Amino acid sequence: MSLTQYQRKFAQHRMAFGTNLLSPELVQALIRAAVACAENQKEETGIIDFICGIYLQCRDEITPHFTGDFAALVNQNLPIHRFGHEGLGPKTMPNRNTSEKASASGWSVSLNYSDGLVRLLWLSAQLANSVGKSASVKDVVAALALDRDWLEELSRTGIVASRNVANFEKEVRTIVFYAAAHTGEGWPREMEFERSGDLRPPFTLEISTPSGRFQPVHSAKVKLNDLEVAGVAWPENPTASVEVELRNSNKIEIELDGPMFGSVEVKVRGNPP
Repeated sequence: MSLTQYQRKFAQHRMAFGTNLLSPELVQALIRAAVACAENQKEETGIIDFICGIYLQCRDEITPHFTGDFAALVNQNLPIHRFGHEGLGPKTMPNRNTSEKASASGWSVSLNYSDGLVRLLWLSAQLANSVGKSASVKDVVAALALDRDWLEELSRTGIVASRNVANFEKEVRTIVFYAAAHTGEGWPREMEFERSGDLRPPFTLEISTPSGRFQPVHSAKVKLNDLEVAGVAWPENPTASVEVELRNSNKIEIELDGPMFGSVEVKVRGNPP
């Protein structure tokens, strides 16, 4: 996504002067990032620069949500930087005795944000505005989690999200077959399913115990189209994953070994087109 000159100009003006987009702490984090980028001779402020600005502004707000060395990231990405009030302005201020114009105008820093950073800030504000507030650090963290490219950009710097986040496309849309089987009487052990038309190989069969809040089984085996393909045992091997081949019509058979209320989950996943 590339913004036009006027789209970028409008977005940056709204972020600088809008009243419902960014919280004061995020505005100051943006200023810190812009000042540090200018002092490090960077032409624009990107997402990684902004994350560094958040760390400089309120490190305790950002570090609980990620693993990695933020201090090393800041030192590498913005070697010239300052914590505290000093980081909100350039280190060398205009000399009032030698520059009448500078004395009248103070100082300024060019606010040139990358298109990716503009989109991140806008998405953060969208999430926050939906519950009646301006974007905070937590909204930025939430927005980052919604874009795989942003998370990958962060991970290349050694900063990785510390929590698993629900992902509909990855977790739900990839399912070809799913069943939760239990050791109690009446639960089906043989099931048939059709290969989904919009999911492609390679296909993977996953089995795990227990299912939800039920007890684990002692052991379980799974057959696919009359061939044993995977098994688990509690507690030494509670999960298994194996690549499988599917037919247009398929049969799953599950063999369970106690106890009462023991359970397993069986999933077959494919890849979206």
